[in-house]
Amino acid sequence: MIKAHCFLRWPTLLHKEEILSARPSAPQLQEMQYNRDPDTVVTIVNPVEHPRDYVVWSIFSFFYGNPFCLGLAALIFSIKARDMKVIGDLQRARGYSKWALGFNVAALIILLVTILSLVIVLIIITVNRYRYYCNY
Repeated sequence: MIKAHCFLRWPTLLHKEEILSARPSAPQLQEMQYNRDPDTVVTIVNPVEHPRDYVVWSIFSFFYGNPFCLGLAALIFSIKARDMKVIGDLQRARGYSKWALGFNVAALIILLVTILSLVIVLIIITVNRYRYYCNY
């Protein structure tokens, strides 16, 4: 049987009799295998998150909805963000990416407001024409 105090020591310091006298359960075995080498240091580093460059969105903003040349500005900043990401300057890539995102969002909002206002104006004109021709 394994003594309670034997888990306070490293498994390499256990006596042969203590190891052979009883078989440890699965969690104890994993603990012993994990603590096998006390000099090993494992450094876990979080992976670096690369900034998005929004190139595809910028291309669509440039070709399909380019109010006040915001699509062009978004495309330029997206390409700059991609270049900085390739070079490895992630801080500047994040900055250019934020500018590209802002220009893309602004272009999209202006485009949606324009389309919505055109639809509302067309509905109002159609209703007024219908009323005008129905009165006579």
